[in-house]
Amino acid sequence: MPTVFISGSIKIKSLDDKVKSRLDSVMSSGVKVLIGDAGGVDKSVQQYLIKNNFSSVTVYCTGNSPRNNDGSWPVVNVEPPVKTKSRAYFTAKDLKMADDSDFGLMVWDCKSTGTLSNVIELLKKKKKSVVYVSSRSAFLNVSSVSDLQTLVNQMDYDSFVEADKKISLNKTMSMLAGVNSDESPETEVGDLKKIIEEHKSAIARHEKSITDLELRIEEMQAPIDDMFAKL
Repeated sequence: MPTVFISGSIKIKSLDDKVKSRLDSVMSSGVKVLIGDAGGVDKSVQQYLIKNNFSSVTVYCTGNSPRNNDGSWPVVNVEPPVKTKSRAYFTAKDLKMADDSDFGLMVWDCKSTGTLSNVIELLKKKKKSVVYVSSRSAFLNVSSVSDLQTLVNQMDYDSFVEADKKISLNKTMSMLAGVNSDESPETEVGDLKKIIEEHKSAIARHEKSITDLELRIEEMQAPIDDMFAKL
């Protein structure tokens, strides 16, 4: 039976209709679901699966007991590499789910490094992810480094810098692409400048759209203004 690893940003507290529709497809196709025990997307997905009486679910947690297991499903307890509740502690279960699954379904806020790390981990194992980008209300398929770059480009500059600090994003992507990961500071600066230019181009496109819409409003209002001028 195919197995899907479902994950998402802890700050996303509710599921968009497009995500629910995708979950409906998962349930109707008989795919087995692996999900974590965190709040946010994990908990929201658990509640949606319960609402639809879906039982083919396994909850993964680090340590002895899950924080959330709303359906009282079977639990896989993952032994953490460290005892303190650090990033390494909580990501242990995610690494195990990436191992045990065939593909991923992610809900991402363009900030969460945990969700992004899960996509990267699946890609390392040559497994595909379908990522719902909440800010765009759209799904992106990630099965290559090029796809991953497209996904990363959805991040704003500050979020990218933060992700680079937490998970060495630049080096990780270089490794996936088969490029020497020991980049010089000049190379990393060049990569960041490229991202800045991409965001500037996007801003310019949005500014043009705003100008076009403002002109359209003026054109629509002109006949009304003329009518009142004649009174």
